[in-house]
Amino acid sequence: MSKCDSEVEFERSWNEMILEGNLQAHEWLGDLYKIRSKWSTAFNKEYFSMGILSTQRSECTNNVCHGISKPTSSITEYFLSLEKIITNWRRNEQDEDHKCSQSEIVSVIRSSSILKQVARFYSRKLYSFFEEEFLHGVGGMSIDFVSNDSSKFLVNYTENKDQSNPWVVHFDATDCTIQCTCKKFETMGLLCCHSMRVLRQLDIVKIPEKYLMLRWSAKARKSFYSGYAGLGKGTDCGSGFIFRNHISRFAYQISTRAQGNELAEQYMLGAMKDMAENIDLLVERKMINSNFICKSKSRAAPVSAFKDPQKRRPKRISNARLKGYWEKKKQKSKYNCALDALLLHFYCAFDALLLRIYCAFTAHLLRFYCAFTAPLLRLYCAFTALLKSLFFRRETINQIKKHLR
Repeated sequence: MSKCDSEVEFERSWNEMILEGNLQAHEWLGDLYKIRSKWSTAFNKEYFSMGILSTQRSECTNNVCHGISKPTSSITEYFLSLEKIITNWRRNEQDEDHKCSQSEIVSVIRSSSILKQVARFYSRKLYSFFEEEFLHGVGGMSIDFVSNDSSKFLVNYTENKDQSNPWVVHFDATDCTIQCTCKKFETMGLLCCHSMRVLRQLDIVKIPEKYLMLRWSAKARKSFYSGYAGLGKGTDCGSGFIFRNHISRFAYQISTRAQGNELAEQYMLGAMKDMAENIDLLVERKMINSNFICKSKSRAAPVSAFKDPQKRRPKRISNARLKGYWEKKKQKSKYNCALDALLLHFYCAFDALLLRIYCAFTAHLLRFYCAFTAPLLRLYCAFTALLKSLFFRRETINQIKKHLR
């Protein structure tokens, strides 16, 4: 039932299931059929759901909390572990944003103008989804029927045509509108493979701009939080959020600047009241745009009668501009660098001198050692030779005595 793309297909599949299982009197299936619009995907193709069939909150919670909590964990330990996971999520998102902004996507088919267009627009993840749909549509789909005015196409699989129902794709050449019965663009904001096959059949080399949703672009975050100016009307369903975000931040900045000043606060409140009245009139279409003159423009801010006194510096202080902390620190750093260079030069010279003294001392010490050990070595050799001769003579005398006996 989840693969049904239309209500007719759902009804046919449901009837086949009931007849095959002889389930006409099944009470639970009857009640389930009455609420089919709440659970069948065939009845929810008009809503933007991104392909999510259920919230799965319990499964997601168990998946996240299973590795960070134990039966003996305290609330503090659980909170710290959860904070680490959130930090990793944000770091991964920042890494993905950095990759999207600093690297270019390499298309599988480098000569395809459509893939080049979406590679410059989509994020890396969405581009992989689109590329899969594009390759599946161009390589795995075929067109069975084309109307005379090329406004209706029947798209089917290249293989197993008997086991599947063809998808109907409508195309309007006047405004480049394309619509498929699978309604993947309505549910996910991404053109399906059937539409890709039709665009390839019509030799359209670029996707219309209205089918490139801002929410899937690589600059979606920047567009949502950078302000409302520069965005066209009707660019995306999130344009209302962009407007509210920009107005909220602008109003917060103005209120922060006016806070603490009674005259500024009163002026801001009066201007906001006038603006609210004018907006109500515009919404009710009681005012013509060409004749619309905002009352807040004629409202002038009250000028205070008090003026600031003349700023004069005390005696013994120069009228030159006072240097800030960083300028003073920078000036000191120049002297410090020169002093460090001088100290380094003296250190290198002193180190070289010490090295020379050490080498000369070790050379003299080695010469003295050689001169002292040479006589000792000679004396040792003579003494050992004398001992050997005496021992040899003693042995010979003993042998002579034995022979005489």
